[in-house]
Amino acid sequence: MYPQNHVVRVGAQLNELAKSRIKPKGSTSTVAWISWVLRVSNVSIGVPAAILAAVSFLALDPALALISTAFALAMLAIAISDARSFIVPDPLSLPAIPAGLLVSGYLAHTVESSWVILQHLFAAIVSGLFLLAIKELYSAIRKREGLGLGDVKLAGVAGAWTGLTGFSQAALLASVVAMVVISLLNASGAKTYRSTTPVPFGAYFAPSIWLIWFAQNA
Repeated sequence: MYPQNHVVRVGAQLNELAKSRIKPKGSTSTVAWISWVLRVSNVSIGVPAAILAAVSFLALDPALALISTAFALAMLAIAISDARSFIVPDPLSLPAIPAGLLVSGYLAHTVESSWVILQHLFAAIVSGLFLLAIKELYSAIRKREGLGLGDVKLAGVAGAWTGLTGFSQAALLASVVAMVVISLLNASGAKTYRSTTPVPFGAYFAPSIWLIWFAQNA
């Protein structure tokens, strides 16, 4: 058990980080990254947390609702970070992969949990490799970057949490929503998108992953 003064000191450091607009380094904790993302985005954590928690607890049992809320907040933080700075933070995306495997095993009520975990591990690997192949193929053909490695890691998250079918559904949903948003922005004149304009795909992909997972378990 940590000494009380150590806990207070760590809490104070995280509070200062949340107030700061300096990006945390890659080794910083997941909690610190979420705090920073929400701070620089001028978003109060209470509002999205309350909405996501309410939706989760209305549709799911208490234990699963807690998992849903934590997962949703992590995906929200990734979406905000990618939308603002084209960064999918490793401390948010990478831990979500083993977490998804553990949750998948926990949800395996009628079959062997270890078999379900292996299925979702396979889905995470295949999903990540699929988006990596698209990334490399696009770069080779167009001679410029398209997808980033952060999107590849999110594909792994999708596979771990939702399986191969869920990954394809999340990727399709994200693509459709992104195209609709871009079309509306172009039509309204709010922003002009061209073929070379970068699009933060993770801003659409991360929330889509949670939505598909939520739909699978609601």
